[in-house]
Amino acid sequence: MFFSYLLGSIPFGFIVTRLSTGRNILEIGWRKTSGSNVFKHVGKWQGALSGILDVLKGYLAVFFAQKLGLSTEIQIFSGTAAVCGHNWSIFIKFAGGRGIGTFVGAFFALAPGILGYSIIPFILLAIIWNASIGTLLFFLTAIFLSVYFNQFEIAGIFSILVLFPVLIKRLSPIKEIFQSKEKEILIRNRLIFDNDQTLLDLRIKRILKRFSWW
Repeated sequence: MFFSYLLGSIPFGFIVTRLSTGRNILEIGWRKTSGSNVFKHVGKWQGALSGILDVLKGYLAVFFAQKLGLSTEIQIFSGTAAVCGHNWSIFIKFAGGRGIGTFVGAFFALAPGILGYSIIPFILLAIIWNASIGTLLFFLTAIFLSVYFNQFEIAGIFSILVLFPVLIKRLSPIKEIFQSKEKEILIRNRLIFDNDQTLLDLRIKRILKRFSWW
């Protein structure tokens, strides 16, 4: 599992951004190594490459455990360790991303069928409203389907375990919460919207406005 943590700790978003632009992704946008941050604030190909590599390291963490014939429990913990490594990388002073790409990669190795069904509502909600809310729906759908398809011991437990580091990372930096005069509102917004603000506007409206000239 320590190997999985180290694999997950490879900060591809940081590396790709540094090599392609010389900039520090931890000082750009929302200061995370996630592929989405790189995509939005650095460049499309850099973001796509970072996202693919983040998914790949999650997949490989479980794949290697499977090839070694390790138990299902070890495979699950290997995937979880990779996500924790991504969120708190030992190589960049325990900074990192949100872990969603790495989670998807590990999930694909553990339960590709459930992943395929679960990601559909996430994509739809991300397009229509908000990707952060879509992520929460993704987890809930995965847990529900794991019970429905009798795979809770694998997909369900894995989803629940990973949900904790994802939510904890959303709350960071924690010190800002203690300094805030509206702690409950800030906690709610960060957990639900992954943002300090309440984001109720629909993404689909912004997309349609861009193509209004059609």
